[in-house]
Amino acid sequence: MAWRCWRDLLYSCLVWSVHGIVPKPQNVRVHSITFNSTLHWDPITFHKEDVTYTVQYKRHSGEFTDLCTRIASSECSISSIPLHGNYTVRVRTESEKEQSNWKSITFTPTDTVIGPPEVHVEPRPRALYVEVRGPSFQQNGNSWQIQNIYSNVVYSVLIWKKDHDEQMNIVNINYDSEKLTNLDPWTTYCIQVRAFLPESNKTGEWSIMSCIATTDNGTSSMPLTVSLLSGLIAFFLCCWMSLCVYQQVKYVFYPSYSLPQHFKEFLSKPFHSSQSLALQGEDYSHEKITVVSEISKNRVDESEEHMNNAKQQLQNVKEITEAKKVSDFPLRYAVRSECYNAEHSEGI
Repeated sequence: MAWRCWRDLLYSCLVWSVHGIVPKPQNVRVHSITFNSTLHWDPITFHKEDVTYTVQYKRHSGEFTDLCTRIASSECSISSIPLHGNYTVRVRTESEKEQSNWKSITFTPTDTVIGPPEVHVEPRPRALYVEVRGPSFQQNGNSWQIQNIYSNVVYSVLIWKKDHDEQMNIVNINYDSEKLTNLDPWTTYCIQVRAFLPESNKTGEWSIMSCIATTDNGTSSMPLTVSLLSGLIAFFLCCWMSLCVYQQVKYVFYPSYSLPQHFKEFLSKPFHSSQSLALQGEDYSHEKITVVSEISKNRVDESEEHMNNAKQQLQNVKEITEAKKVSDFPLRYAVRSECYNAEHSEGI
């Protein structure tokens, strides 16, 4: 085949050099995947002038119809040709003043490679749900699927455990969806799908590999992990908020400051002791105590202050005695002590 191409190319060069005729395109071929067809050829490289190309087609003995006219590229889309039937497609080289002979090939639109389908896989408990969308193509501005052309399309599903390529299984399904059951729970499976046309005994290309894990309770492993993490975050957030509320309540109802120690001791003692109850009926009265002393003029102020302190202490003893009704023995002892101190000071 390569030798023929080179031979035709050499022949074209000789013809051009001898007769001045523009060489026709070489290696004309069709590339077609799922009825998306394109005509290709090798461009002319040795011509000094700019060249263009024109592509036409016809069915049987009909007239030729233009597909591409005076294009600079070396390819032309021929997907607009009706799908059913056999056609003749031709292409020629053109310059400003001359044009080459036509190069023709036979084209059958159904002789196309079936492309890979679109596959969507969802996890199920110990199963996988596979949904297949057949290969699609565009024609005359409309979108079609191979089901619109072939009445019988079978999909072959290749399934295997990830990292276990030796355990591959093929399942044929006649519909666009299928549930693959009897699988291991929490196990990652990989899936590829291709179309098969029994009418023409044609097999399509495999789809992109899809890997997904099965479940045991109807939820996939990823949502379960996300749910657990969300629960932990919510738990710690609640604990933190509860701690903040507790600290605020404690600050309001149980302030950090406390009563002085002598207040605590006073409140901790009972208001009526056994000794006060025994002497409850007795009336305690005290005579006014007057302290007279002769002191020098330079100590008058000090003596007056000392007398005032003694009177205040006597008054405090009297108030404590009336409030708690305690025994008068300590009180008399205190009064006598004050009197003794006063007399002693006077003597000095």
